[in-house]
Amino acid sequence: MLKHVKDLMSVVHQTQPKRMAVVFAHDAHVIEAIASCLPYTTLHPILIGDETVIRQLISEYPLLNDVSIIHETNPEIATKIAMDLVNKNEADIVMKGLIDTKYLLKGVVNREYGIRQQPLLSHVGLVSFPLYDHLIIATDGAMNIAPNPEEMVQIIENAVRVARGIGIEKPKVGLVSSVEKPNEKIASTMMAEAVKAHYQQVDAGSFYVDGPFAVDNLVSEESVKSKGITSPVAGSADILVFPNLDGGNIFYKTAVFLAQGASAGLVVGAKVPIVLTSRADSAEAKQYSIMLAVVIQDGLLAADH
Repeated sequence: MLKHVKDLMSVVHQTQPKRMAVVFAHDAHVIEAIASCLPYTTLHPILIGDETVIRQLISEYPLLNDVSIIHETNPEIATKIAMDLVNKNEADIVMKGLIDTKYLLKGVVNREYGIRQQPLLSHVGLVSFPLYDHLIIATDGAMNIAPNPEEMVQIIENAVRVARGIGIEKPKVGLVSSVEKPNEKIASTMMAEAVKAHYQQVDAGSFYVDGPFAVDNLVSEESVKSKGITSPVAGSADILVFPNLDGGNIFYKTAVFLAQGASAGLVVGAKVPIVLTSRADSAEAKQYSIMLAVVIQDGLLAADH
């Protein structure tokens, strides 16, 4: 089980070779991120995009000399090529390059050739901190704006798959709010109650779910003791589930830009992990996100491995 995001670097070298289709790879930041992973793992990039630009960019990285390149500058066709590679079992990971997210995700959910596997796609982020010895999985700060209880259940299920993929045998899922008691005026508390009601009817089995909780009650044993809270999730939650995109996004970016957190993130719910980073993400975050995709897809650390 990982303790820190940077631990990905020490385990990824044990994985089997993986093939990664990169949609619109003609971007210096994307090429840099891919090249930074190659000393640590056997990754076979399939670079889809403007071949002339791609060849110019990879010329700076000797390790990329033998990569596969598919020339295609139409975003929809380039996306379909990546989807087809996955469907033909010729790609294990998809990565977003210099393409609008809407084009990529439209291809992922396309009914004819898309690769969506679960009912809902969601973003799962990993964050670790210099002064906190526990890896946090945060969801969903990038995909689902205002999920209803049924969608929240799917977000939880996706996050649990990632948690188990990094070796957490029985993940502790905390439903985040600002208070610990149901309050009809605070929508996030009512959401938490609805989600808990679902899991009271359907045995989660392989994970715990509880809430609502303020963040301090999910990450601080001292806070739990001072408030007299009794819960298998309180104080040491593995997964923080935020009630909406605003909450998840604010937490994720505050963790990275103000708390010196290391991060990695994936879109999950498709046949393969999707590395969907933004230009604002650091080179390190892009590198860790690719490594996380490799580890998850490999099943190396899976709790049932």
